[in-house]
Amino acid sequence: MATLSDDGNNRRRIQFVFAGKRQAIRLTADKKSAESVRMQVERLINAATTGTPVPAETAAWLAGLPQEFYSKLANAGLVADRAKAVSSTVGELLAKFESLLQAKPSTRTAYGHCLRNLREFYGADKPLDAIRPVDADAMRPWLTNHENLSVATVNRRITACKTIFRKGVRWQMLAASPFDGVTGGGQTNESRKFFVSQPDVEKVLDACPDHDWRCLVALSRFGGLRVPSEALPLTWADVNWEKHTLHVKSPKTEHHAGQASRTVPLFPELHKVLLAAFEAAEPGGSPWIITRYRDPKQNQRTQFERIILRAGLTPWPKPWHNMRASRQSELMAKHDLASACRWLGNSPAVAAKHYAMVMNDGSFERAIGAAQNTAQSMAESDCTRLQAENGDSEKSLVLQACADICSNVHKVDMGAAGFEPAKA
Repeated sequence: MATLSDDGNNRRRIQFVFAGKRQAIRLTADKKSAESVRMQVERLINAATTGTPVPAETAAWLAGLPQEFYSKLANAGLVADRAKAVSSTVGELLAKFESLLQAKPSTRTAYGHCLRNLREFYGADKPLDAIRPVDADAMRPWLTNHENLSVATVNRRITACKTIFRKGVRWQMLAASPFDGVTGGGQTNESRKFFVSQPDVEKVLDACPDHDWRCLVALSRFGGLRVPSEALPLTWADVNWEKHTLHVKSPKTEHHAGQASRTVPLFPELHKVLLAAFEAAEPGGSPWIITRYRDPKQNQRTQFERIILRAGLTPWPKPWHNMRASRQSELMAKHDLASACRWLGNSPAVAAKHYAMVMNDGSFERAIGAAQNTAQSMAESDCTRLQAENGDSEKSLVLQACADICSNVHKVDMGAAGFEPAKA
């Protein structure tokens, strides 16, 4: 919170507490102008305190400030010193971000693509303060044309760029991020969603070469597990045959409180496949359910697509993700949303955005049939009501005929000659 005090003769002070100490910035301005500056100072304090980027309006205001007043803000620690910002380059920002990034290998790989793109597009030696908002806007079409990426992937890269430059502002390597105001956009490609039906899964299971592959397919499609991160750590001790449950460790969500593991029902389709694999396993042998493909760096996608082709099907996009998403869509249709999300280890918001799909189960046709039946019942009811209201009038015979037509029109079949009278 910043306050404004009047020292007389248009001399004013903006007082605030920041970095644990009380500070003041003096300026000469009328009350209206000074109040506008006070609001901008509050925004800078909020951004520095919360680690969020300054609003685009404030960034533009900072860029137009004379050096003398800008230095007052820098001395208060609200903004980076302009001289330091000039000395920082794209390469220095990216190197610092990469060295401090604490993330799982898959996340580091995703950020690695963005770091590479930034080096290629701007150049490692480019000063950070030389990147203008228009240069940030130019990143999106370059990613689309140069990298030939989908819209969803481009949106993810832009969101990563925003995160990286926001860190640069927080580390005082630049005064404001040129990516502020650039929209990340949706990161879900609806065209790549594909519902994998249970009959198709049965064909794939029949085409699997061994129990390991049958278990991988069943765990993904019937258990909703992430493959390979959640399937590979499973042991036979995680299966409770008496309670019909499966204990699943989740490396993806383990950094969230209470989400290091979850319990999944041992659905009948999954129970059948796991039991067959358990009975075929050697007594006292490997504790793992999946005995092969133990290296998480191995890519099972290529082999999986071969199995899908062997089953007489066309490989669908994102094969493992769509198997898991298909299971979640089924569970959300048959059970409450909270239970479905708890079993698959995600949130309702994530489930709605990335997993929910239209199932080819005849729901649309049933909805149309229900609507037609309702409309027909309403028409018959209206005719009957009119007949009752006018039963004693001279029009009763006409209304009776109307009611008869309404109740029987759906039974009338059109003859081969049609409704039109035959022409001579």
